[in-house]
Amino acid sequence: MKKNKFLYKRLGPVIGKFLDKMFFTNFEKISSNYYHQYDQNDYVFDKKQYCFVHVPRTGGWSFRNYFEKFNLPFYVNEKKGHHNPVSLLCSPKDFKYVTIIRDPIERVRSHYQMFQKAKHVSTSRGLVNFLRHSYEVKNLYCQYFSGLIGENIDERIFNIALENLKNFKGIILFEDYDNEIKKFFNGFNISEINEKFYINKSSEKVLKKEEKESIKIYNYWDLKLYEEILKTKNFDF
Repeated sequence: MKKNKFLYKRLGPVIGKFLDKMFFTNFEKISSNYYHQYDQNDYVFDKKQYCFVHVPRTGGWSFRNYFEKFNLPFYVNEKKGHHNPVSLLCSPKDFKYVTIIRDPIERVRSHYQMFQKAKHVSTSRGLVNFLRHSYEVKNLYCQYFSGLIGENIDERIFNIALENLKNFKGIILFEDYDNEIKKFFNGFNISEINEKFYINKSSEKVLKKEEKESIKIYNYWDLKLYEEILKTKNFDF
């Protein structure tokens, strides 16, 4: 069994890359992420710790740099991975979670343009094909905040994600990133944060109207979740 897993891990990306070139698919990314920490929704952490749910392209690198710099009580998984969903074994009703949330259309735009900049084969046929084949640009908030990564989002999963978020100890709004992170870290009596935070930016290419509409179609539940959080979010930590 271990031997089979090793072979899959080594050969999967190679086979995936070949298939991508032949059929303009996205198997390389899927196969290389088969054992990736993105899929870990069964971890356990101490109730005294905080867990940062870092959805890709929401400015989480800066946030993590600070809680590591000041040695704050944040859980980091064994592989030191930067992304993890809510754990199904640690309910937000009983454990302390924090996240950063960004306009879903802008998050997807940033993710797509990052892959374009890297000249990834999955972007070779344009945005719509990228949306079709990449799970990371289809209702990823609902996947991460429900803990159900890779599932097709429906109303049940949407409600799980929404209920979980309502129990988070901190939701930082990306659009007011600098101010909100300062307020959050002030709760730990840290006031030594003076510079701008958001790093790792992709290009700021403006989307066409039809591109925005395509993102909306594939991210219906994330947009609904984002609107609900903006209505109920307590902006004071």
